[in-house]
Amino acid sequence: MGMGHGGLVAYVEAQIERDIALGRIHPSGQFGSEAKLARHYDVCRGTMREALRRLAARGLVVQRPGRKTRAVPLDESLTLENLGLALHDTRSPEARWLLEGYFSLRRQVMVELLSDCCARASKRDLDQLAGICFGLWDAARWESGAYCAQVEFELLRLAARVADRPGHVLLVQSLQRAFMVGAAQLLPLLGGEPLRQWANCAKGALHDRDTRAIQHDLPTLMKAHDDRVLDAFVPGPSQPVAPEAPCAALVVGDSEVPGVALSPHVEALPEEPDSGASVSPACIGFTSFESEDECVGRGGLGRWVERISRFVADLLSAVRRPLMPNLSSSPRPDVASRARAGPA
Repeated sequence: MGMGHGGLVAYVEAQIERDIALGRIHPSGQFGSEAKLARHYDVCRGTMREALRRLAARGLVVQRPGRKTRAVPLDESLTLENLGLALHDTRSPEARWLLEGYFSLRRQVMVELLSDCCARASKRDLDQLAGICFGLWDAARWESGAYCAQVEFELLRLAARVADRPGHVLLVQSLQRAFMVGAAQLLPLLGGEPLRQWANCAKGALHDRDTRAIQHDLPTLMKAHDDRVLDAFVPGPSQPVAPEAPCAALVVGDSEVPGVALSPHVEALPEEPDSGASVSPACIGFTSFESEDECVGRGGLGRWVERISRFVADLLSAVRRPLMPNLSSSPRPDVASRARAGPA
């Protein structure tokens, strides 16, 4: 069964969002016409128009009558709801930095609300909060990560209402949307023993009205769980990252920009077999450099000339280097001469 219209719009929206996040659009930020974009993603113009409208509603692009659609710079469009923008490239240090900031904010909100509930809430409300903590403790063992996340945000919403914090009610809604939509890749990583430990700590502290345990023990246990999720999602420097699939070009204006992933129903052009025996610089130990257009676009012509000069210098150094070191002053007899000489 094919993808429905709503699913296709969501797919195109996600692809354009990814292209924006990875810097695969024109430096001016302008997109091509709806017709060109529709041909690139192999969809109809109505689907492309709806996808761009959704991106505009989220603040990722700007649409004005009579002008081309323009992408909003990342430093302006990155919000809690658009946290997923920073997670498309897990090799970027900024992805882990922003995720750490998100988890830190969520821990602060949890600790502040539960501390306030311990000091002010009635026993009935505390028992209800402790019951949700028990449900989270049990779900961390048996249920999916998505279900655990739902229970955790249910705890935050109830705590915000019990503590009579309307501003925190809105903040919790934004935190939940950021995580369940923007950071949905992390959902399968939730759960396990670290989550059970902090849920059990919160349950006991709420039952005993132990504000000190909420403020000191709970943040440490929550951070242990969050760090485990971060380490599993964002590879460290020593962990290899699989390269991304080959990319096509995104239509922007009247030109194309290399580096945009093909849609699943757009086939890549077959490559012609190489009849020559040329060897790339990477095969002989040199670092390959970028294409001329890409290099000039990023660092100017001077950077391109500098890279060529460095490559030529490395090549000349390799040519002048002797193939084998001279191990002794006298030549070593070969196998044939030793065979003629016979055994000693």
